[in-house]
Amino acid sequence: MKFNILDLLLPRETKFYDHFEEQADFLIKASLVFRDLIANLDKMAEHEIKQKIGEIKELETRGDAVEHKIIDDLSETFLTPFDREDIHAMAVNIDRALDILNSSVNKIDMYQIRTAPAHVLHFADIIVDMCQELRVLMGLFRAKGNVDETVRKIHQFENKADYLFHISMADLFANNADAVEIIKFKEVYEHLENMTDCIDYIAKTIRGVIVKLG
Repeated sequence: MKFNILDLLLPRETKFYDHFEEQADFLIKASLVFRDLIANLDKMAEHEIKQKIGEIKELETRGDAVEHKIIDDLSETFLTPFDREDIHAMAVNIDRALDILNSSVNKIDMYQIRTAPAHVLHFADIIVDMCQELRVLMGLFRAKGNVDETVRKIHQFENKADYLFHISMADLFANNADAVEIIKFKEVYEHLENMTDCIDYIAKTIRGVIVKLG
């Protein structure tokens, strides 16, 4: 990345990188709780399931607070490290990923899903991998490092999720005569696939910022 004399003459606020890393940390924690929930769903007592769902809700609430802090800081900061529109887009979409995961576990609870198909666990594995790579990406972004390889990995995971979504839907319609079960899991699969799209979008936004900064 080229040297910019303005960065010395007019230091830019770096707190936004702190906020993004905090958001990404919440996202990793929530994804790990989700994977643990799905992997052990059929073995857990009701109070254990509620506890896991509550943990994800708490992380989502804390993520909301960080997103609000970023928006507040944007209005109070004269020089931002990169375009305000990109800061806003990143904050909103990381928060949206957490919201989608929280909504997914709410669907599982509301529909009383207590046994999940293997495809749901495969989604959970992909989501954990994507969240971990996103956290790596945030560190590279702050350090002005080369993000290309990490963005590529995230996109590969998103492609795997797209394929998994199509396989999951095909199996769902082929192996279920119960329309209610189809509706339940169709919503869950759609939520999880949307979350992977959201993380991929964040990664591409960061790549775009790097390109604009030069």
